[in-house]
Amino acid sequence: MVGLASVVGALSGPGQSIGVSVFREPMASDLMTSDAAVSTAYLVGTLAASMMLPPVGRWVDEVGVRRALTVVVSGFALALLHMSAIRHVAWLALGFFGIRLLGQGAMSLVAQVSVSHWFERRRGLALGLTMTGTAAGMAVVPFLLSLGISAWGWRFTWMAAALVVFVVVLSIARFGMVDRPADLGQVPDGTAEKKPHPSVEVGWAPSRADILRSHAFWVMAAVVSANSLLITAMVFHQTNVLGELGYSASRAAAMFLPQAVGAIGGGLVLGWASDRRFRYFLPAMVSLLLAGSCALGGAGSTSVTVFAYAVGVGICTGGGSAVNSALLPKLFGLRQLGAVAGMLHMVVVVNSALGALVLSIGANMFGSYRSALVAFAVWPAVLAAVASIWRPRPLVSQVAEPSRS
Repeated sequence: MVGLASVVGALSGPGQSIGVSVFREPMASDLMTSDAAVSTAYLVGTLAASMMLPPVGRWVDEVGVRRALTVVVSGFALALLHMSAIRHVAWLALGFFGIRLLGQGAMSLVAQVSVSHWFERRRGLALGLTMTGTAAGMAVVPFLLSLGISAWGWRFTWMAAALVVFVVVLSIARFGMVDRPADLGQVPDGTAEKKPHPSVEVGWAPSRADILRSHAFWVMAAVVSANSLLITAMVFHQTNVLGELGYSASRAAAMFLPQAVGAIGGGLVLGWASDRRFRYFLPAMVSLLLAGSCALGGAGSTSVTVFAYAVGVGICTGGGSAVNSALLPKLFGLRQLGAVAGMLHMVVVVNSALGALVLSIGANMFGSYRSALVAFAVWPAVLAAVASIWRPRPLVSQVAEPSRS
């Protein structure tokens, strides 16, 4: 299940920013429009798609991951085909809405939920491995898409992506995905040597109102919003940030390699830590790492500090995703996991859509991108203190949660 979910997550790449980015220039040129118009359509489509994710999450809970993935990948393939047929910029926002909702949103969400149902004590490690596999696979996506654009043009490349995604992911949905271990007579973690968490055993689930009233949800949402917005901002403007230190565009782009290493290491280490008794301190740790990364990006000037900045951004990317995915079942149970994940995924998408714009505005306000990063470091630093004082806790306190030291 971890391997299958990783493949599904990686194949959401054509709907992710990393995949769309390689199409921006050729599409703008062929449609005889500006890059700003394409970016605006992308922003509008992304924000509209984010509003649909909470009901999508509730629907995944109702129908199960196997059926949901079948429907989602069929829609995603059609959305990719629509991108190949666009003749006017007016249709771009609709196209971006489709691929962002079904690829970056729904398909990623289904992959996350599918793994969570199969693990209990080792869920954090499993999700960390899934994030690592997804990141490794997705790193190849823009390279393959750029090769396709160079060889066949952007329209045929969208069609090829639709075909590959549909065939591979539909096969996984129909012949690989299983909703729950009980459907095969198995149990979470593949062993019954320890009793599962009582909340899973009795099917406990808080109501949506209970979730929205809990400080656990809002602490998680606050940490997720800062992580998503600032990471997107730093990645999008990496050339600008490092350019202020005299880095060329190619040298700044080379810093994506240590970011990838940091993302893999962060996903594995913080995923593993999510299975331990100190798991509820991890949102504060992620916020503290994010504050440190912003400070390094804004104040560091040596090669060592730039390298540390790049690794820190990667750790926050992979580690933040692993912590978020692993803690949600612990905090809110499994029966409404899709609904809760959908609400937080909406927070991720909205803030990622705003990240590049916010840092641009900050650079104008504070005089440079690096000065803006130093100022923005205050936000996650405050969140780290808040998340330490009001640590997220399961809503049903009487459930004695098993811990691992």
